[in-house]
Amino acid sequence: MKSLAQQKITQALSTLQEKELWLFITQEGSDPNVGLVFDTALSGKAALMLAPGKGALALCANYDRGHLEQQGQFDEIRAYTTSFADEFCHWLAELAPDTILLNFSEHDIHADGLSYGQYLSTEKLIRRVLPHVRLESSQARLSTVRGVKTDEELRRIQSAIDKTILMYDRLRPTLQVGQTEREIQARMNAMAAGLGATPYLGDHGGPLVCINRVGLAHRGPSDEALRPGDLLILDTGLAVGGYFSDIARTCYVRVPGEDTPPEILATFQAIHDAIDAAFAALKPGATGMEVDAAARAALRRGGQPELSHATGHQIGRHVHDGGTLLGPDWERYLPASQGQPQVGEVYTLEPTVVQSPLPSMIVEENVVVTADGARWLSRRQDDLWIV
Repeated sequence: MKSLAQQKITQALSTLQEKELWLFITQEGSDPNVGLVFDTALSGKAALMLAPGKGALALCANYDRGHLEQQGQFDEIRAYTTSFADEFCHWLAELAPDTILLNFSEHDIHADGLSYGQYLSTEKLIRRVLPHVRLESSQARLSTVRGVKTDEELRRIQSAIDKTILMYDRLRPTLQVGQTEREIQARMNAMAAGLGATPYLGDHGGPLVCINRVGLAHRGPSDEALRPGDLLILDTGLAVGGYFSDIARTCYVRVPGEDTPPEILATFQAIHDAIDAAFAALKPGATGMEVDAAARAALRRGGQPELSHATGHQIGRHVHDGGTLLGPDWERYLPASQGQPQVGEVYTLEPTVVQSPLPSMIVEENVVVTADGARWLSRRQDDLWIV
């Protein structure tokens, strides 16, 4: 069975035409796309290349060669001791491509792995031996390779999703009045570790734990404690084998003796309906904008305010991965929202309601695109959770 690196290399090579060369320049892990395609990391400066008919090629520092040989994903490995530039130029002249793809992008940060300084120095070396070669962005190829998951990638994502659902199942009965946002986050981090998963920390130490009256945002937890009448929003991504889930749930802390207020139930139902609408629209041939529009229309029909961000994003190596986005035609999302979902891409569906002082809620599910439409990967939240 092919390793994950071999699967991704085969996938990346299939995007190339004759006389194209895809060049990855990395040093001390500077380009995260090296991990995506080659499933490796290197200490010294290296040139990793994909060439039709020749396969995966690696020029690395002499002390990294044994590491790559042991992993076994490269068809040819050459090492340098004193001069990367000389060895690189010599090999590039042998390959003599007409077009070289480099990992830079004006629009997708996950395709922008080549720093500006590295771009300048690499361009000088390329022009030394191939003065007329075309230099192009690899963004479109990376979008496909990052987005379309192999069987092994889907297995890891499904495992991360399953562990996230199990964590929520274990957390839910422990929630009670008096617990602080910080305490709940710490318990979620501990549960994730107990499941053998790595929580996405972001800049806030772990899962989002937000009491609605304190504020729904990408923020760290506070020492504010749950009270009767509160809405509690939980949002977390867990990683298994380097691949993430991203699932959110909303709970209501019921006042003793009351029925859940109808405006809270109405908000939850509108979000549930909007997820249904996005799910139905998510299929090959649709655009990200069309999927987003379906969710927005459902929220409006449910009497909810206009969605203030995108309906969904891809997950994979990152909680917020690149490529096509399920979003509106706003400048902040273009051109990602103009893309078309492809079979094998994994998305979140999270048409969130953010309003104050009225109820704010997130319900976020994970789905994969198939030839016939979307397929659920997460077990849905079909009812508002009551604490």
